[in-house]
Amino acid sequence: MFDTFVPVLYIGSMFIRETVKSKKGKKYVQHQLVESVRTPNGPRQRLLLNMGLLDLARDQWKELANTIESELHGQNSLFSTNPEIEKLAKHYARVLIKERFNKESEKIERESGKEKPEYETVDINSVSTSDSRTIGVEHVVTSSMREYNLDKVLKKLKFADHQIDYSKMLIAGRLTHPASERETARWINENSAICELLKTDSKVYDNALHRTSCLLLENHEEIEQSLSEKAREIFDLEETLILYDLTNTYFEGSKRNSKIAKPGRSKERRNDRPLVTLALTLDSDGFPKQSRILEGNVSEPGTLEDILNELSGVNDGFGIEKTIALDAGIASDENIEIIKKKKFKYVAVSRRRSYPEDFWAGCTEKALKLYDKKTELKVKLVKKDGEAWLHCHSGLKEAKEKAILEKKIYKFEQELKKIRDGLMKKGTRKKYRVIVERIGRIKERYGVGNLYDIEIKQVEGKVTTIEYHKNPKGKARQQKVGDYILRTNRLDLTEEAISKIHRSLTTVEDSFRSMKSHLGLRPIHHKRDDTTTAHIFITVIAYHILAGILKKLHRNGINSNWNTIRNILSTHVRVTTTFKTEDESTINVRNSTTPTIKQQEIYDALAINKQPLRKIKIRTPLRKDRKCSEEK
Repeated sequence: MFDTFVPVLYIGSMFIRETVKSKKGKKYVQHQLVESVRTPNGPRQRLLLNMGLLDLARDQWKELANTIESELHGQNSLFSTNPEIEKLAKHYARVLIKERFNKESEKIERESGKEKPEYETVDINSVSTSDSRTIGVEHVVTSSMREYNLDKVLKKLKFADHQIDYSKMLIAGRLTHPASERETARWINENSAICELLKTDSKVYDNALHRTSCLLLENHEEIEQSLSEKAREIFDLEETLILYDLTNTYFEGSKRNSKIAKPGRSKERRNDRPLVTLALTLDSDGFPKQSRILEGNVSEPGTLEDILNELSGVNDGFGIEKTIALDAGIASDENIEIIKKKKFKYVAVSRRRSYPEDFWAGCTEKALKLYDKKTELKVKLVKKDGEAWLHCHSGLKEAKEKAILEKKIYKFEQELKKIRDGLMKKGTRKKYRVIVERIGRIKERYGVGNLYDIEIKQVEGKVTTIEYHKNPKGKARQQKVGDYILRTNRLDLTEEAISKIHRSLTTVEDSFRSMKSHLGLRPIHHKRDDTTTAHIFITVIAYHILAGILKKLHRNGINSNWNTIRNILSTHVRVTTTFKTEDESTINVRNSTTPTIKQQEIYDALAINKQPLRKIKIRTPLRKDRKCSEEK
């Protein structure tokens, strides 16, 4: 059954004509594919396709037109044996069929009614499929963008219609096929059905995507606030907790003239590359609220005040009754004082290294059951000077940290022993300066040198022996693995509540991990700062959309990560099926494949249509004069 039937129109003779247009005194040449048709008023010419500037000799134009017509009837080599002409003919035939599909799609939307059976006698040996394009992930993403009213948001910001389409392509591309703008343009033009979903058929170029990404960045605050407000409305978010953290990612290239790409401590262990930093606030459900792109060498403790100033002034529901959760990297005493001054509540990982012996005196240790109801967290709570301090000891954290520390200690001692044993061998370098440098390098490599007292004995500038043993600091560190301290000015919270808020910081870590692994945040190849920040902001917008998709899936029992969801949906495609009928007409049917059971489960969980687009059919009858010629 088909949604539409195209009336039979016998195609006349096709040919190519050249037109010359003038604009501001300049002449522009354009070639057009035209066909001759008979009408009640006599022969007429009908424009089929604007071909742009055709780089082909004039005496080959007719051969190309005939070959295009043959392609439309599935007779690939009827007229031409020139490979270049055949290549051009295949391209223009596909464009022509695509345009006819688009016209029929518009006609289907205007007409309503039940599908009626349509029967054809076909040559099954002539059936072929072509122009396969992915549609599953694109369908999910465009449906979510529609729910977030992204069109209205961008229209309000004076985006033109084509800029809105490019914006949605950029976001869909980052969620479906994360890549550079150049690769995204290629993916849109060759692999994806995103243009069909957006009902646009123009070819996309990377320069247009670059310009659109910079335009999105210019409207950064308005877009993020609109998405945040819509998420709160759709998912009824409480937003009683604000999570704040930073991450950085690296560039490919030197970025010597950049104002934001700076050397720093890379969280991806790419200290050899210039970095850029992303600051992000989320709620406890994982929905992003605000983001800022900062210099790569920015210190974590120094970024919080600007974010708090914005939170104080933003009108999206944040207020002083909210609690801010901070990791140890940001929770300096200076930042805690800033939070207190602005009258926000906080739960933070304490950065204090030592406490008085009687600090925990009189505390009763409790054992909390964590998410799996088996793992225990031992806690002690103290309330002093307007703050609550929670001492936590995690068995899992202890085992992990202990294994890491012991491995570093073992390797460090092996290297020290290697240097010491070398002093007894002939031909080895024993100069005091050289030995000190070697020990300094292994201290830097393993990061445990401060746990040892190392004594280097020398005679006349040559080292004779090396002695080392763990100092009290090293012994204490081994005993304290698995321990951490939380501090808060929420004196009303229980041990369980404080611990739960701290554990929610993993939401931020998961968000950063998702952006880096699934949404193409790293690495960055852009050369200019504006395109660099725009690239990062596209990823942030994509994560706004992704948070809503994952929330709906999780509510319906689908807990897979986005990469798995994307792989499941990747086999839902849209294809063109071509076949010949008994009367030698050629029929092209554009349709989506039937979704698999897992794909249907995802669509049901998101409450969207299982078939993104309807079926379209176009019919191309064989020309009468050609049929007569072939019979002769």
